[in-house]
Amino acid sequence: MRSLDYTPNGHSSFTCRLESGIGFVLTVHAGLASEEPEVTGDQRLTDNPALVENVLAFGKHEAEHRRLRNEERRASHRKQAAVHRKTAIEIAGLLDGLTSDTTAGRWCSGCLGQTDHQRVRVRGRTVPTYICTGCGSPTSPCLVPRCPHFANRELRDIALPRYCAEHRQEIPSFAKLDARLADISEYAQWLTFDKHNAARTTRLATVAMTAAVVVAPMAFVAAPAIGGVVGSLTGLSGAAATSHGLALLGGGSLAAGGLGMAGGTTVVTAMGASLGGALGAAVTSAYTSTDKSFRIELLRPGTGTPVLVANGFLTETTDGWGGWRRIVDDRYPDAPVYRVHWGAKELGDITALLAVGATKQATTNAAKVVAKKASKSAKIPGLAPLLFAADIATNPWTVAKARAGMTGAALAGIIARTDTPQFVLIGHSLGARVMATAAQTLGTVHGAPRIESVHLLGAAISVSKDWRVLSDAVSGRVWNYHSSNDPVLAYLYRTAELGKTAVGLGGFHSSQPQLRDRDVSKSVTAHSAYLERISLAR
Repeated sequence: MRSLDYTPNGHSSFTCRLESGIGFVLTVHAGLASEEPEVTGDQRLTDNPALVENVLAFGKHEAEHRRLRNEERRASHRKQAAVHRKTAIEIAGLLDGLTSDTTAGRWCSGCLGQTDHQRVRVRGRTVPTYICTGCGSPTSPCLVPRCPHFANRELRDIALPRYCAEHRQEIPSFAKLDARLADISEYAQWLTFDKHNAARTTRLATVAMTAAVVVAPMAFVAAPAIGGVVGSLTGLSGAAATSHGLALLGGGSLAAGGLGMAGGTTVVTAMGASLGGALGAAVTSAYTSTDKSFRIELLRPGTGTPVLVANGFLTETTDGWGGWRRIVDDRYPDAPVYRVHWGAKELGDITALLAVGATKQATTNAAKVVAKKASKSAKIPGLAPLLFAADIATNPWTVAKARAGMTGAALAGIIARTDTPQFVLIGHSLGARVMATAAQTLGTVHGAPRIESVHLLGAAISVSKDWRVLSDAVSGRVWNYHSSNDPVLAYLYRTAELGKTAVGLGGFHSSQPQLRDRDVSKSVTAHSAYLERISLAR
């Protein structure tokens, strides 16, 4: 009889003891704040990372359930504890049937590594079952005939055949996971899927996908996708993998009202050196596949450090320079210049709000597009109902801000695998948020800074007490062009951010060595005027 027991050790630590059906034992001792648990027991169990991770997760959720007083939070932790307990017991059951029969050197859809897979004897009629020797996750051969890769196996007595990550288009291809790019222009070919999406073309996959549909704007669809990528490393699948993946990276699940992975920075910061590797490829692919407008357009070839520009709302256009030519030519006349296109829908929704003015009818029309909730705003009548939408997935500002973070994370993932030594990043409004996120993300990777300098124009980023990561991310300067006469940042941003001040309104006010504020209030009196009225610092 398989069992998993929890024993508290005072208020800050616990011990979990798992026993398999044939008597193998695993003991995990950990503190609520500790990252590395003490693991002892039979080697068959202790050597399986997915099993250890699920036992640890069970213990931490059970501890929080017992410790907290808030009933809603206690119930959430109890539910998660039950999921991890069930998963751990199921994996232990499979390990009881582990054999020496091994399929060597096949790609695993769990850890995205080329690993060996050990066959498991299971009762009844089910798919061939294996355990990945890399991550410990249960796997099975991909359903596509003659595909050599392994899929994540469901944890149930009668598991259905599944497709590998390549044939589910969760990654461009296994072969591309660690690929390098000579320059950033090669990004599109790298992100192109090598295999057809078999999961979309079969009734079996349709049924499985329907059970996990997330009804939300596309900016939030990537959150479950990325959570699933990370969560599958622990042997989970479906909703359980998503929830645990989000929790591992500290984003907070969408179901719990958090932004999950959609904030962007949290995801890749947790990956660190993996940014240019397999997991980074999966995350970047998950981000970009949910934004059909994402692309990097070459505006001008040249020599020297490449310059990347990104627009925000009120300055977004379909193609070309989009107002950047003058200030870029003045400061970087010979450099190759690229424009990062992103979030066409999200930027369009925000721009629609600003374009409607204050008339009741226009505001009503905008509300039909993005949200509807009664409220009042002294400075911008009619906008507050949209910015304070109760459902976070229908709040246009939150969705656009999340998309900016996601785009910054995706851009960092692409930059990290290029052979180009450094880049210059320039962004306006939420485009500045894209560039700041990309720089901060790259700043978590060891080695010389990949960013030469950053120029933020009217940045839609809240003032922070800690800008160290952004400062450390550049070899030159982070220039922040701010205007106290910017009405969008003065009123709309403060309304949307519950009173917070944007750095594009009042500056960084930071002592970090690489950060520089530049007050352009006399020149800039409109949010869309930065590109026309300022010059980039040298």
